Amino acid sequence: MALPSKPDWGALNIDLLESILDYLLPTEEYLTTFSQVCIGWRYAVREKLQHLLSIQRISLLILPRLYDNGKKRYCFYDVMKKKTLFSVQSWPREWIYRGSSHGWLILLDSDSYQVILRKPFSRREIRLPPIKEGENYRHLGVRISRCVLSVDPDSSKNEFVLMMKISSFNIAFFKSGHKDWAYIEEQMCAVNDIVYINGLFYVLDGFGVLYSCDVNSDGVWEVRKITSPKFAPISYLVESPEGDLLRVIKQYGKPGFEIYKLVWSSSENSRWEKVMSLGDVALFLGDGHSVSVKASSDFLGGQTDSGYQPNSIYYYESKASGVWTQSYYSTYVFNVSDGTWTSLHPHHLPPLDWISPKPL
Repeated sequence: MALPSKPDWGALNIDLLESILDYLLPTEEYLTTFSQVCIGWRYAVREKLQHLLSIQRISLLILPRLYDNGKKRYCFYDVMKKKTLFSVQSWPREWIYRGSSHGWLILLDSDSYQVILRKPFSRREIRLPPIKEGENYRHLGVRISRCVLSVDPDSSKNEFVLMMKISSFNIAFFKSGHKDWAYIEEQMCAVNDIVYINGLFYVLDGFGVLYSCDVNSDGVWEVRKITSPKFAPISYLVESPEGDLLRVIKQYGKPGFEIYKLVWSSSENSRWEKVMSLGDVALFLGDGHSVSVKASSDFLGGQTDSGYQPNSIYYYESKASGVWTQSYYSTYVFNVSDGTWTSLHPHHLPPLDWISPKPL
């Protein structure tokens, strides 16, 4: 009697493989193990991830999760559908989360002060040299520092610049192809936010003064003052879909935001002009790289409606609020037209940041 032949798992139909993937938890470990079987299975996983990212290309909330075995995981959460899209194991204990930009997590090794860029949906890592002035981190603890990539390294043949706030008064940047970090000597008071638009980094300091920073191909920088002071305790910089620079000020002591657009001038007298409506745009503000999207953009997969509310600001609480023994961290949407707030989802652990996934 002939023994049954060894099954050819690599010959399974791609549609069948995708159906199997639909029943697996969308975790990094499951999908990685699945993709290691053969080329066909790896292709099926890639198509699955491409589909997940194409139907949700806006901003996902990075949430920590504690499991029964005590291990921590991080999930990428759709606040509108109240659904986890993908989850990953926690990174090593000594790695501190610093922010996200262009779909990459930006992590700091607290022992060596090496900076790691990690793309959670492909597990790709780019390791940058250590920041030499590591003592600047000792008083920062695990608080998020502003970190912004000029571009997605995957879409630019690994040519990029990463700018980071490394203390209240200091900024450093790393340009791909260079051996070390550069430290901007311009003294700025309590850096509030950083954004990259049209070839320039913009830095907002604690007095509300806006600076531009031009990093050329040789890694040489030039800092220029753009506006006079306009103080506000909490401010965010974000690029609009049209390429305008917006400053969003969180109102102190009451819910709400004020929105301003930069009106350019050839001198240092560029000014902020108040914006009364965002139109079809939604903003996502947080401790990392804030972003804007058109709420009715045409997305991959044929979607013409993102599901997000236009003329609105999505914002998460980074401080606990609740009764003595129970704290919740909520995500809100602020309607610019009528000034109302809507709570989207309470979380038992503080959100880390927004992340904007990129197609693989």
